[in-house]
Amino acid sequence: MNTEIQKRFEDAVKYDGMMAKVFPGYEQLPLIILSYLRKRLLRKAHLLDVGCGTGTTLAAFAAHQPEWSFTGVDPAEMMLEIANNKINAIGAEKRVKLFHGTVDTLPDEPKFDAATCILVEHLQPDNGAKLNLLEGIQRRIVSGGWFVLFGLHGDLSTENSQNELAAWLEFVALQGSPEAVRDNVRHRATVEDSLIPEVRIQELLHEAGFVNIEKTYQLQLLGLWIAQKP
Repeated sequence: MNTEIQKRFEDAVKYDGMMAKVFPGYEQLPLIILSYLRKRLLRKAHLLDVGCGTGTTLAAFAAHQPEWSFTGVDPAEMMLEIANNKINAIGAEKRVKLFHGTVDTLPDEPKFDAATCILVEHLQPDNGAKLNLLEGIQRRIVSGGWFVLFGLHGDLSTENSQNELAAWLEFVALQGSPEAVRDNVRHRATVEDSLIPEVRIQELLHEAGFVNIEKTYQLQLLGLWIAQKP
C-alpha cells in the first residue's frame, strides 16, 4: 500500500470518531432514523443507503432488522472497505451489498422500499446537483416507499441560523477539537450555494417527486425529513 493510499485508509478509519465530535447526535443517528422507518416498512424490506460511508447506518439497521436486506453506495473505496468489515463482523454479508460510485451507478429502476441519504445532500451545490441527487434516489424507490434525508440546512442571513452555527461551533470546541477542525466546520457551513434554508429543502423534495414531506428532527443546523414516493 503506497503512502497516499495508506493515508486515505487511515483517514477513513478515523472517520466515525471525527464525525461524532463534529455532528451532535451522530452516534445515535442510525437508531433515530430507524425508529421512524420501522413502523412504515413491511417485515421484509429492501433499503438503499446513498453515501453509506463506513457503513455505520447499514450495520446498525442490519443488526436490528434481521429480515431486511440492504444496498449501500459510496464514491470512497476506503470507506466501503471499512463498511464491508463492519457488515462481516455482524454476519450480515448475505443481506448487504455495497457498490462503489454514486446513486447513478445503480440500475435506474424502482426496487427499494426505502432509501436514506445522510450528511450528503448539503455537500452538493444548489445548481441542479441537489435536485439530480434527490431525483435519482426517488426513481429507485418503489411506489409508496419512503425516503429519509438528514443533513445541514439554514439561512445564514438570519440571526437564528447564525446563533445555531455559533452553538454548533461551541459543541465542536467542547469536544476538544483543534481550531483547524472548527475552521473547517465554519467553512463547510458557509460554502456558497451549498447550505440552503428549510423551505428550499421542502421545494427540492417536491420537485424531485416526493409527497407527504415531514420534518421530524432538528438539532442546531441539522434536520431530518421523511418523505414518500407516490
